Amino acid sequence: MADRSITFGKYAENGAYKFFLEPEENNGTTVFPAGFTARLKLYPGGQSPSLSVTRGTVKTYASGLRQRVTEFIIFKNSRKASATFPVALALTAEWQGEDGGNPVFTDSNIYLPQAATSVLKLVYETVYDLVDVTCPDSVFCLVSAEKAGQSGIFALDFTDDLTTGTYTRTVILTVRDACTKKTLKDAHIYVNGKYMGKSDSEGRVRLGSMKTGTYSLLVEKSGYKRTDEDNVNNDIFTVS
Repeated sequence: MADRSITFGKYAENGAYKFFLEPEENNGTTVFPAGFTARLKLYPGGQSPSLSVTRGTVKTYASGLRQRVTEFIIFKNSRKASATFPVALALTAEWQGEDGGNPVFTDSNIYLPQAATSVLKLVYETVYDLVDVTCPDSVFCLVSAEKAGQSGIFALDFTDDLTTGTYTRTVILTVRDACTKKTLKDAHIYVNGKYMGKSDSEGRVRLGSMKTGTYSLLVEKSGYKRTDEDNVNNDIFTVS
């Protein structure tokens, strides 16, 4: 293992705003009743984007908050990989195995001077805003952020008062290649913005007992586009 110096790149890319729904910001709630205020984290923060919502109101609660993150970034015969959040300040980068060279950072993307197969332990700071969304009706609300070519969208579920409130469904998610239909292991799964783990050798992730309803889904895997960046209809799923 080797510590490598960190270089920030000069690549010019239009990134995407990313919303995350974290239960700890909402008293453990991920599905809300009508009239409730849900709080989202918006990355990158401190940019004052234009916010809109399809129903109800949206406003910035706090801006420019900093968060320290430790991630293990996997490169598989590739020059490029992505961190979960935009890298505002890289603190340390250490290769766990093959030395992939000095990483270059642009937004959440990480570039190497040449293809490598290794794991990069990255400690970095990211910046986020807290965004409050209130919806008066029992519907799904789409909240969006947009500025200077960057945009992002997130579906919030305000239908809690339309369900029984009983968690009766055990959910197992299987990740497959959209073209070959083969199962994919080591895919990272986020449900309503919460990290749920990675798929096993058979492509499965056990999500546990979940309330009936519709949930947002984000899947990340090295060598594939994120599900919020591809053209496949795979950004939500329903438990019934």
